Amino acid sequence: MPPKNRIKYSPAAVDDMDEIFSYISQDNIAAAELMLDKIDREVKKLEDFPNMGSVLPDDEYTIIQSGYRFIIARPYLVFYRIVNNNVIINRILHGRRDYLRELFDPQE
Repeated sequence: MPPKNRIKYSPAAVDDMDEIFSYISQDNIAAAELMLDKIDREVKKLEDFPNMGSVLPDDEYTIIQSGYRFIIARPYLVFYRIVNNNVIINRILHGRRDYLRELFDPQE
């Protein structure tokens, strides 16, 4: 059996998790905890199946670095890249946000 991939979070992804928790917990702390658990469960699947996420199309957006993938933890999208045996979680964004701008706008 091949070794599991290591999950690593970028500082921006950690900030995203904090923001998600803060926003949801304003109304319901238990719901905020459940959402973070849901995201964590989906991310943990990447240890064994790092290629399960959809690939971001780079044909329309020339500034997108190849290799970005995403998985869904409804209503959030978890964006990541695979580097060697590491799965690097770059961002966790709500699906209704302009995530391409959030991810790749050089002015951000």
